[in-house]
Amino acid sequence: MRVVLINPPPHEGKRFIREGRCMQSVASWAALWPPLTLAQLAVLARRDGHDVLLLDGNTQRQAGLKPLLDAVGAFRPDVAVLSTGFPSLEGDHAAALAIRDAYPGIPVVGLGQFFTLTGTEGFRETPEFDLALMGEPEKPFMNLLAWLQSGRQGDPPPGVMCRDADGHPRDAVPAEPLDRLDELPFPAVDLLQRDAYRLPHNGQPFMLVNVARGCSAPCIFCIAPAYHGRRLRRHSLEYVLAELEHFDREFGLKHFLFWEEVFAHDRTFAEALCEAMISRGTPWAWAATTRADRVDRALLTLMKRAGCFLLGLGIESGNQVILDNARKGETLDDLRRAVALCRETGIRSMGHFIFGLPGETRETAEETLRFALSLGLDYLQCYAAVPYPGTPLGKMAQEKGWIRATRWSQYDFGGPSIMDIGTITPEEVDAFRRRLFRRFYLSPGFLARQARELLANPRQLIQAAGFLRWI
Repeated sequence: MRVVLINPPPHEGKRFIREGRCMQSVASWAALWPPLTLAQLAVLARRDGHDVLLLDGNTQRQAGLKPLLDAVGAFRPDVAVLSTGFPSLEGDHAAALAIRDAYPGIPVVGLGQFFTLTGTEGFRETPEFDLALMGEPEKPFMNLLAWLQSGRQGDPPPGVMCRDADGHPRDAVPAEPLDRLDELPFPAVDLLQRDAYRLPHNGQPFMLVNVARGCSAPCIFCIAPAYHGRRLRRHSLEYVLAELEHFDREFGLKHFLFWEEVFAHDRTFAEALCEAMISRGTPWAWAATTRADRVDRALLTLMKRAGCFLLGLGIESGNQVILDNARKGETLDDLRRAVALCRETGIRSMGHFIFGLPGETRETAEETLRFALSLGLDYLQCYAAVPYPGTPLGKMAQEKGWIRATRWSQYDFGGPSIMDIGTITPEEVDAFRRRLFRRFYLSPGFLARQARELLANPRQLIQAAGFLRWI
């Protein structure tokens, strides 16, 4: 079979990241991410003898859908698989519809968090898609290809949602998640335009590297468990090191983002990985995300020696009651300590904040703003709480009538607030986000640091300008 894997192109001038729990405008990260999931599916299809084309519309130079349609037409696929997300959904619809209209008979398949979280409801509202993959995509994708190759004999396989003869959605039988991640071959990075994916702080090309999947934390807003589950599964130390060496040797890549929910969830593994990288002379620079209560001075010192240059921390709020309502299981002291230790050990810190969680008031939001500015972070991101279907927050918001969205694309972690929780208005939530962004990124201290870095690496100027326009 001939399989085309598509990251849809910009819609109305906006490019989107669609990678697991991260579904946001590219501008909000100041960097374009490689579509790791599509590269992983590509290598699985090639392993089974299929011809594969991977199209990342974010990297196309010409605007509009024509370049995509021309490439699809030249390849003549038997199936088209499109990555989707909530904020990008209208553009994803447009791409799917354009392919169906231009090339009737090619099954158009959606994958990603949107279909996983909305199920038959979301599928009913997206008739442009013939089929959809549910949950962690590798097994459903391989099931799909085998089913299509058989001429669709029998019922759809696990993880594949379809429509009946009248066009009504039929729910999918769940597919079991992968137990042994090491069975996956390395992603097909050769199919990506690797030069397009560059870090915002130094302009160096980078790649996502999946180290582990799953998170047992009970945070009420997180969509990661719906995709990868709560049970921790990880690659072996040998696999991760071999993958890093493969990317370095074959493609010259030396900068990585370790893509998992909580680095050091398994501390023994994290320490062993750092020690192994140190023994190799720390040839790689890398970033990760973690919980504040998972790090201490010894671990951060080891991470720094192993090449860690940036650590993302889910801080969320500067009010302890809000953190407790969100089931974070962390204290304000945990958060202060983690940021301070990053600063002391020389690792840059990225704090993530959420305004509008249950219990939020103007007073608690003001506390969060002051708290964020007091921590000494190097970077921050702040969001409005989103009641995604399938999360405890989504269920709570539905029951209490808080949701104000009229379109799925408004479920955007980086977009305007869509919840009116009664103690703070959506407009006030958005105003606090804007205030924090501007006070942090337009502060004399941050601008001075940015100016020094721009002098050292002028290539960053375009990325910095784009990020400041977005702010």
